[in-house]
Amino acid sequence: MSSEIVEYKADNGQDIRVTEQDVRDLMAANGNAMENVTSQEVKMFLRLCQSQRLNPFTRDAYIVKYGNQPASVIAGKDAFVKRATRNKKYRGHEAGITFIRKVKENGGIRKIIERREGSMLLEGEELIGGWAKVYLDGYACPIFEEVALSEYAAPDRYGKNGWSKMPATMIRKVALCHALREAFPEDLGGLYGAEEMDQARQQEQAAPQPQEEEAVEYIVEDVVEEQPAPQPQEDPRKALWQQVADQKRQAIELGTKEEGITSWMAASILNPDGSPKAINMYTAEDIVKLSYFLAVNIRNHQELAAQQAEQDGYAADAEYEECAEPDYAPEDIPF
Repeated sequence: MSSEIVEYKADNGQDIRVTEQDVRDLMAANGNAMENVTSQEVKMFLRLCQSQRLNPFTRDAYIVKYGNQPASVIAGKDAFVKRATRNKKYRGHEAGITFIRKVKENGGIRKIIERREGSMLLEGEELIGGWAKVYLDGYACPIFEEVALSEYAAPDRYGKNGWSKMPATMIRKVALCHALREAFPEDLGGLYGAEEMDQARQQEQAAPQPQEEEAVEYIVEDVVEEQPAPQPQEDPRKALWQQVADQKRQAIELGTKEEGITSWMAASILNPDGSPKAINMYTAEDIVKLSYFLAVNIRNHQELAAQQAEQDGYAADAEYEECAEPDYAPEDIPF
């Protein structure tokens, strides 16, 4: 086990000194299995805490792993809010739920989509999503985010999530994390709330896994020992870079600033000493991390565009009213 010590200052100025064994002890204290967590996964967690100045001892961030699935780094909602409030541009936020309310009209039932601040869902209402607004100094309008419940509500297979008991509270937290991360990419890039964990894990599984790449490397080394002159292998990073290039182009077309992507890379993909890693030194694991960040960014833009189109459709429907044929008396009709 590595005895490496990571030292840095947390957001509040507190000196943090943490080792791999500290992380494993914290996992055990929180009731999370730690046997299958690799040293590489723990090191990635420590570097993320160091780059984002998070305190693992106060659960600003923590690591969990279910079965053989990749470990997930989770940031508490309070960590999101604390990081946002320390930004000079932050001017407050609102968050709530999106739901369908049924009303009787003309002998039938009409469904109306409404939003409510907070997470209270009344009897007879159907929860369909959550929303959040973050107000920034110098911006004409707030950063708005709305997410669908269907994308995040997960079966409680491990008895550790709250989607079955308090879905309104959970989806509101997801929306708030989305909005805060989009408002402050340099402070919150690469961090995900516990409520987003299942969705994030699905995207990680869809992307090429670093563990699989390591297995391929070991096989190639075995072949080298048996065959002195093996065929040259194509760098596995080439296909990943092509995927990232396509994602970056799409994200910029949707409105993402290239400076924001560059800032996130400098803050989230680091050398062992905590300095930004040169792009030509990115490992396949680093590229997968960048690809995941771009995929989430693209999805956020697409959801916002879909929501705007839906709102425009409702506005158009509201402008249309049926006009009844006026009643005229015979003497009112000119000949």
